[in-house]
Amino acid sequence: METKTDRLNRLFKDWEENVSGYKGKFIKDGIINEPLYDNASKKILFIAKEPNDPDQESWDFREFWNKEVKYVFSYRIAEWSYGLLNDFPPYDTIWATEDSALNAIKQIAFMNIKKTGGVGSSSLEEIKDHLKQNDKFIHEEIEIINPEIIITGLTDLRTELFPNQEWIKSGYDIEITRFNSAKVIDFYHPSSRNAPAASYSLLQNIVHSENFNRL
Repeated sequence: METKTDRLNRLFKDWEENVSGYKGKFIKDGIINEPLYDNASKKILFIAKEPNDPDQESWDFREFWNKEVKYVFSYRIAEWSYGLLNDFPPYDTIWATEDSALNAIKQIAFMNIKKTGGVGSSSLEEIKDHLKQNDKFIHEEIEIINPEIIITGLTDLRTELFPNQEWIKSGYDIEITRFNSAKVIDFYHPSSRNAPAASYSLLQNIVHSENFNRL
């Protein structure tokens, strides 16, 4: 039986072969660990702009995050995932055991709009060009993952990524919407300089808000 990972791998092969500049530089993402994702309490997808990789090499987020959690970007995604999957226990419990964050990040899905590495400073127009060029592939990846909750830090891109959506206030200065079967939170970028415990608490408040639960 074909798995979601099989479908994603087939999509990535087609994607790399059909987009100029992606051949040999394509950075894969998707469902980090499909058996764990399938059994997770919530199906969560994080969407970011591009990988931070100035070497322009080809690699796979799934392989990386099944082994270790490194760097601020990964730490925040692990913490937010832990909260979402466990109904937000106290922040200090996330790192109480070495494997807590790693186990959380294995249970989610993650994808970038742009599939080749950048240096963390690509222009908004460049990312918009990739979004326009790859729209069909991007939305097919979201469809295969089939999340219940989508978290993005893409305020300047959300109209292009989720066209014709009505965004409403969550009550916490963060806007939310529904895209197909998923509730979408237009949240902070994982590498933002907000205090980690504060962003964790904010996400908890949004998910528990009346407006979010009415979506």
